[in-house]
Amino acid sequence: MRWRRFSVTGPPDASEAVCAIMQRMFGGLSVTPTPDGLRHDAYMAELADYLSAADELAEALGAIPPELALPAELLLSADWVEDEDWAEAWKKHYRPMRVGQRLVVVPLWMPWPDPDGGIPATPDDITIRIDPGMAFGTGAHSSTRLCMIGLEERVRPGVEVIDLGCGSGILTITALKLGAADVLSIDNDPICISATASNAAHNGVDDRCRARIGEGLADIEGRRDIIVANITADVVISQAPRAVELLKPGGCYIISGFTVRSEEAVAGALRQVGLSLVSQHSEAEWLGWVAQAPE
Repeated sequence: MRWRRFSVTGPPDASEAVCAIMQRMFGGLSVTPTPDGLRHDAYMAELADYLSAADELAEALGAIPPELALPAELLLSADWVEDEDWAEAWKKHYRPMRVGQRLVVVPLWMPWPDPDGGIPATPDDITIRIDPGMAFGTGAHSSTRLCMIGLEERVRPGVEVIDLGCGSGILTITALKLGAADVLSIDNDPICISATASNAAHNGVDDRCRARIGEGLADIEGRRDIIVANITADVVISQAPRAVELLKPGGCYIISGFTVRSEEAVAGALRQVGLSLVSQHSEAEWLGWVAQAPE
């Protein structure tokens, strides 16, 4: 099967806006640093109406405020990619990486410990094996790592978690390997649900992972200890009221996918629903926060 790959390369300041557009249109994407800026890749199956999608994407990019990026700074391209090409590309460029204190993300096809000695193993390592396939979430993007750090801080044995916008399942697996009793993984893209289920099985935690198609938190029942959402500022904001309703007293809303440009808007939305910011991390322009519900 072939996929139509849409690529947008632009300055880091525009990345949050580009991510929001491409996630809305395609459901998932990857973000890769390049010498020309950040490259954002998203995919459509060859039978989909990719010509209309190209027009819609170009129009949406043209509406990005000029203080973030001038139209000439946002480079849009499209090509065809075979499933096999995608897999081989990840195998060439995706390497083991350490995140936080104990977490190590290892590509499914690579041995661990690393025989090349690139990342020394330690007895306390928690390894998370990932094959992203067509889904977002390799650990290479700052927002993913920031959410993983938040989970490492807050997950305790037995907690119940929601992973909103699960992508490849990397945050789901992180939570489960840190001791979560159960994770409900939600995404609006069937490819992501399949990737999450597959990666959970490869990590031996599929018995505690429930991955399902969904749009936001509206139809979720039962309160949880943690909701983790690596999405965009507008979704973090729109889901905050429902997140408070679903969190147990003292539960945490762990969020990333937004930059310093949205800091005030996200902080205001959290305060409005009674969530208190208790932990903050950053990487380049990306932010990762832990907000706590009232006791």
